[in-house]
Amino acid sequence: MDKKKKNKKAIIGIVAIILAAVLVAAVFLAAFLDNRSDGVAEEVRRDVTVEIISPEIGSIYVSGEYIGLTEPNQRVTVFPKIPGEVVSVYVSVGDTVEAGDALFTMSATEIENSIDSLEAQLAVQDAMVAAAQTGLSLADGSAMQGQILSASGGVQQAETAVKQAEQNLSQAQLAYDNAVQAHDNALFVFELGEISRNTLEQAEMALSNAEIMLNQATNALQQARNGHQQAQSALNITQQAPSENRQRALDALAQAQAAREALLVNIRNAEERLDDATVTASISGVIDARNIEPLNMASTQTPAFIISDNSSIIVTFRIPRATAGHMDVGDAATLKDGDFEFDGTVTEISETVNATGLITAKARVDVSDKSIPNGSSVIVIATAQKAEDVLIVPHSAVHYESGVPYVYIADDGFARKTMVETGVFDDQHVQIISGIDLSSRIISTWSSRLSDGVEIVFAGGGVAE
Repeated sequence: MDKKKKNKKAIIGIVAIILAAVLVAAVFLAAFLDNRSDGVAEEVRRDVTVEIISPEIGSIYVSGEYIGLTEPNQRVTVFPKIPGEVVSVYVSVGDTVEAGDALFTMSATEIENSIDSLEAQLAVQDAMVAAAQTGLSLADGSAMQGQILSASGGVQQAETAVKQAEQNLSQAQLAYDNAVQAHDNALFVFELGEISRNTLEQAEMALSNAEIMLNQATNALQQARNGHQQAQSALNITQQAPSENRQRALDALAQAQAAREALLVNIRNAEERLDDATVTASISGVIDARNIEPLNMASTQTPAFIISDNSSIIVTFRIPRATAGHMDVGDAATLKDGDFEFDGTVTEISETVNATGLITAKARVDVSDKSIPNGSSVIVIATAQKAEDVLIVPHSAVHYESGVPYVYIADDGFARKTMVETGVFDDQHVQIISGIDLSSRIISTWSSRLSDGVEIVFAGGGVAE
């Protein structure tokens, strides 16, 4: 029993000695580590090498891709300038035309008849001018007998013109009556369904032409009678005293010349309308639609052709509301169609937001060296965000803590953690809205030992100020 007690006491003593040794070792180890820690911290504070930059004023542009639909930059609808029958059509859908190319020709029979009638009236008026000039010569004191004979000749010419005009009117009246009967017959059989609409329209056009010719013949007769009256007046003047007749002769000549000039104006206008019979393209482009055929009737209210200028196109695309605040009319835009890219310009940004929260924008793009069909779906690359003439720093200088941005500023040899407000950024720079200014000295390098208040040194040596 005593032996067991002695062994137990010995074991307890040994354990106590071991525990005491461990405790002493722990104390020395803690003191050692504490002293080493102080040395390392001092080393961190004094040994963070950094590079310093200054903020700059610059611009940041960020592009986005949008889906757009194409349409022609310019599209015009071509109408006949005069009504009537189509004589010839020179182009078809898909053809390329240049401005000034002939598209189609209308019948000009009505205009040509009008010109013939006006020229006949001009011939009569020329005779009246000659008679008026004769009357003036008589009033100026030429041989009286010769003057009277000449004036009488003018009256006779005028009488002949009246007779010819009466015959023309009689013929025009007969033609008009026949046209009325033909139209009535055509209308009757059309209502029975025995003739086509085109045949009826031809009868209507014939009636219209006959009515025009009747009116022209009526006017020509009145003109001839006026000429006869003027010729008779000139004869009467020659038979009066020269002192009383000269002013009247001058007035008669002025009236005759004015009437002649009016006829010339009417002839020029008719000749211009004759030019309108051939219709040309007002722009260069591609024929998109054709609604006119040879030998059919056409009116000035019916579109004949639609021409699209595809050398440049309009692309309509939609952008988010936030993007609209960054995009401006005049910004660059790029159209991508497969492997092809074309430069363009933003031309329109709507102020209306649609039901999906998007805003419509348009860009004009030059595609003169490639044909892109109308209504094609293409990609538009244009501004998504931009910040111009703003404070910027490199991406490497901005850090984040729980999503909040901050930078380190060099301040009297220490790094100072400074919260900032950022804006637009690209792959190189970040816009700084607030927190620093142009005088700030920004630490652009990163180190795991960099923290708020740590001492810093320049990469080239020396303590940062």
